[in-house]
Amino acid sequence: MKRQILLWTILLFTGYVLGGKNVTFQVDMRSLIQNGYFSVSDGNRLVVRGNFNRWQGDDYELQTRNGENIFAGTYNLDMAPGDSLVYKFVIKRPGFSDYWERSPNPSNPDHGNRITVLTAAENVLPPASFKYDDFIHHPIVFNKDKLQQDYEQMRRIIEENHPALYDFTGKTSLDSLFDFFYTQIDTSMDFNSFYILLSSVLARIGCGHTKLWIPDDYWAGSPQNYFPLKILFNPDMLFVSGFFENTAPIPLGSRILSINDRPVKEIFQSLESITSSDGFIRAFKIKLNGRKFSRKYALYYGHPSQFHVSYIPPGTSRKLSAVLEPVDFETIKKYPPRGNTLDLDILKAENTALLTINTFIYYDQLDMFKSFTDSCFKVIKENGIKNLVLDLRGNDGGDPFCASYLFSYLQKKPVPYFSEPYGKYKHLADPLPMPDNHFPGRLYTLIDGGNFSTSGHFCALLKYHQIGKFVGSETGATYTCNGNVRYENLHHTRLILGTARERRYAVAVKNMVNSQGILPDYEVQQDPHDLTKGVDTVKEFVLDLIRKTNP
Repeated sequence: MKRQILLWTILLFTGYVLGGKNVTFQVDMRSLIQNGYFSVSDGNRLVVRGNFNRWQGDDYELQTRNGENIFAGTYNLDMAPGDSLVYKFVIKRPGFSDYWERSPNPSNPDHGNRITVLTAAENVLPPASFKYDDFIHHPIVFNKDKLQQDYEQMRRIIEENHPALYDFTGKTSLDSLFDFFYTQIDTSMDFNSFYILLSSVLARIGCGHTKLWIPDDYWAGSPQNYFPLKILFNPDMLFVSGFFENTAPIPLGSRILSINDRPVKEIFQSLESITSSDGFIRAFKIKLNGRKFSRKYALYYGHPSQFHVSYIPPGTSRKLSAVLEPVDFETIKKYPPRGNTLDLDILKAENTALLTINTFIYYDQLDMFKSFTDSCFKVIKENGIKNLVLDLRGNDGGDPFCASYLFSYLQKKPVPYFSEPYGKYKHLADPLPMPDNHFPGRLYTLIDGGNFSTSGHFCALLKYHQIGKFVGSETGATYTCNGNVRYENLHHTRLILGTARERRYAVAVKNMVNSQGILPDYEVQQDPHDLTKGVDTVKEFVLDLIRKTNP
């Protein structure tokens, strides 16, 4: 009994009770308070997250005494002496996403997290300074020197790596553009303005793979006010195609005329000016800006607290107005612009198979893609299917091994995929073997401006070899593109620059232009009024065409 009492006393003295360790966290918030980045009176809170709470939750909140700059909290953690405590401090801000410390321990390869080894004694960690950067406040503003350095870094990367930099804009003109946009950096600038400036010059190159990606820290630090409607762009017109939440403040299929007093045409021209595409193909810009409208609008026009919209409901000519409340970024993220769909549907009444492949991005799942393709054409042959509708709308490319494998089932005779051997794809410059279950029937391929990169290659081969008919609208890509993209963060703004490098990739065709997508044999746009009935206009058109052609 005495030994048990003694052991309990030792454990209590060391703070190691019931398997836990007492740890006191302390943070000096003086700099943030003085700069107006942290204020308890504004509802800001400070929590600590780490490997002790699975990096989530707000239970471990630090408090200040009498308004002092040091925030502290003592907690019993389910850890033992010798365990590594890995953690970061996090600011909770009303109306914004959480702000996590920015790499407080750069020497720790684990995301720059703080790390300490627990001792047998009470662990009172010394006061730490909260590590933050320019992204902690909105608007995010950078000084002139930082912006110029990032611009010079961007230009250097492009000029040293891009394989076809002057295909669409000659060197003299592009050098002049680079120089002109650099002179616009004559003072401090916010993140959005700098993104617009860089994107404006990148869009003049004519390469859809050379563009900027937005760091997660921007989305986390910006106001959580995003346009709440999914939209469909037909050329120069915008329609409501869905909702990010269950509410429907504007009827499905309505034509939007203006947002916050800006005409839709003006909005689209602005977004188009900062959107890269192969050969300046407008169809791609239309599709991309439609799919990512809420994000692109925020990048160009900011994050308004409300959206004043004028619109015309479907089936009327009456102009109405509505005030829409924004949605947050987490809501937007629940609806990715493009999913991964591999699907085969047999329509026996039409003697037709509907094969949907909206991406070739299966680099790490090539065997799965091949097995799926094999099984589809086996089913098609076993059912004696004469008509195949291949739905490639929105297919933004991916692995040439996937596209070439699918193409081999559709070719009339063995033909090469690529015009010349390209590295690991060198065998694709040889004629593709004919699979046992290749399809000899009637092919109808559904296309739109979302067809990009490898998807453009695939459609160009079908067009060149006159395999089937195309239905829909112009593709966003053609027979050639620049690939093997490299991604690099700009040092200060952390914008992610993607640039093509090493070589062009062209499929084995002749006399096709590189400034126009593949044009459809039957031009068909989604009817916005069909949206109200859940009708896919393009798909219904091709099925009706099959019924008329093959009664």
